[in-house]
Amino acid sequence: MKDNWERLNSPPSLNSAQINDIIEEAFPNKRVIYSERIGVGLSNSNYKIYFNNTPQPFVFRLYRGTKEVASKELEIAHLISRHIPIANFIVSDTSCSKVDHPWSILEWKDGQLLWNVIRQGTREDIASSAESTGKVLADIHRFTFNNSGFFGKSLKIKEPFRMDGDRFLSVIDECLHNNCGLYLGETYTRKVWSFCQTYSSLLTENQESPVLVHSDYNGLNLLVQQKGNGYSVSAVLDWEDAFSWNRYADIGNMLRYEEAASIFETHFIRGYQENGVTLNDNWKLLSKLEDLVALCDMLNHSTPNTPNRVNDLKNLILNTIQCQFK
Repeated sequence: MKDNWERLNSPPSLNSAQINDIIEEAFPNKRVIYSERIGVGLSNSNYKIYFNNTPQPFVFRLYRGTKEVASKELEIAHLISRHIPIANFIVSDTSCSKVDHPWSILEWKDGQLLWNVIRQGTREDIASSAESTGKVLADIHRFTFNNSGFFGKSLKIKEPFRMDGDRFLSVIDECLHNNCGLYLGETYTRKVWSFCQTYSSLLTENQESPVLVHSDYNGLNLLVQQKGNGYSVSAVLDWEDAFSWNRYADIGNMLRYEEAASIFETHFIRGYQENGVTLNDNWKLLSKLEDLVALCDMLNHSTPNTPNRVNDLKNLILNTIQCQFK
């Protein structure tokens, strides 16, 4: 699982005094009296902080990426905050005047990572959290766009494109002729390519409208909280990779580590469909194809210094091409 992956780049380590220095202009009458690094994110750095004379905690978020990434997260929050459980922004600074990266202060959301419930919860816990996760994803996918592609300013699509069969094969072919293929080895590279050639036409045949895709929708970016007899999503975190795309990319990401017909998969898909969404009959294969692009791309950008990441991605890719689709 990604919580064991190595970071490609070492994150900065900040103490309370350094955070104070960064945010002092936005909070001139407050002082950070406690901070601790939180989360298992592989890109941004998040800290739980307490201000003097303020009992509730907040989250200080230091972005790895550019101001465009931070601005996109803020614009998405404005778009969806009334409909999707998220951590709302208190302030966001993309000027990079005090530090080389954008930063934000967000509200603190109670809950535990969904991944912890999947690993340690009862069957009932897993089922309820999965159903809530599916329902929330269906709500996210209600936000539609005219074109597929990456967001620019004001969530306008910069360069429209879609993942049809030809583009899919082109992307996979490029990965397999680079680091991804080296890590897989010749035999498995041929098997991956054969699998992709066999099923790529399904992506061309799928003509659904593009939707808001989180692109990292999984147990490490979802907080759940126990309410009544089960769990429900309290916050969807980390929208930095979101774009306009095919709904099956999020489904594939969420089910990446699940066995077919597992408790989580069954209740996740049930929650998704019961929230008014009709899935393609080939939803599972479409999801695997979309996720295979992400897996091959991540393996392609791995290094010898990330052995856990490399081994996990190789296993996920090989499991994908060995799946039986019914």
